[in-house]
Amino acid sequence: MRNYIIRPVLALFLFAFSTASTMPDRTGRDASAQDIPRPSKFVEIDYSTIDNYARNTPESETRNLRTLSEYLTSPARSDLAKARSVYAWITSHVRYDESIYSGQKYSSEVEYANRVLRNRRTVCTGFALLFKHLLNQAGVEVVNIKGFSRTNDSEAGQPIQRIDHEWNAVRLDGDWYLLDIAWAQTTAKNGQPNDFYFLTEPVAFAANHFPADSHWQLLDRTITKTQFDQFPKLYDAYFRLGFDADFPKTGLLRAGDQLTLTLQNDNDVELMCSIGRQGGTSATHIPVTVRRSGDSYQLVIPIQQRGASTLYVFAKPKGPRSERVKSYEGIASFTIVKG
Repeated sequence: MRNYIIRPVLALFLFAFSTASTMPDRTGRDASAQDIPRPSKFVEIDYSTIDNYARNTPESETRNLRTLSEYLTSPARSDLAKARSVYAWITSHVRYDESIYSGQKYSSEVEYANRVLRNRRTVCTGFALLFKHLLNQAGVEVVNIKGFSRTNDSEAGQPIQRIDHEWNAVRLDGDWYLLDIAWAQTTAKNGQPNDFYFLTEPVAFAANHFPADSHWQLLDRTITKTQFDQFPKLYDAYFRLGFDADFPKTGLLRAGDQLTLTLQNDNDVELMCSIGRQGGTSATHIPVTVRRSGDSYQLVIPIQQRGASTLYVFAKPKGPRSERVKSYEGIASFTIVKG
């Protein structure tokens, strides 16, 4: 259900470099002359210079955490550039491999991070600890956060029973930001990590992540675990396509012969739906009546199947009438119960 769109970006050089054909100058330069904006949904940053540098790191620089951290971060003009460089190296050199998960507790974070550096395979904990300790070496404050995550469509509106995930918060210029390198890897497309999960807005992050320590929600008004358990399953495309951050808070919907679902979006979009048995592996396209009033889209959806089903909602930017091939992205899933 996950598809991703590459957006146009605003060019911004965060590394020191001599010419376009050489590696960055590892001595660094004064950043005072650079107007470096805070990362946010309102600022699109071109990280290509940093990414190319990190992805082409010589193996000789990966002997240990200290040498790799120094190589990745010494050209950086800002903590943001350091964080991006480490993120770019990890996402291009370490792969997610659930088969190595043992369930055993680790005795040392540093030892665990070194093991990931050697093996280049890990699960969420390894991504979080490697990111933390590479940046700690460079003087950047990072924490790893344990919590609950909503990963499957069948979990829409359902309680998440156990702490099953780990991610990071990083402090940049005095402000804390959230990122999930494991999800950036597991939702990658065409060999490129999903950057939606790099410095994600807290509201969007909270749709599928609930930290054991509520402080790390980074929300103005925190949510409870009970509220989190009621959420639908949302995909990054929901936010990227411009749907309201005040997303539907109820993922379990009871219906009769039809269901009405309202979504908010200022942009012109097209919507479609499919439905399948909850926990099943297939879904059937269903006709949907869409009514728009201002930024409100009202979907009237026929529900034929009794019992519990999963409703999948897809969207795309509105295209011309002549558009022959329509490419939709999954934006949300809901659990539907028809009596």
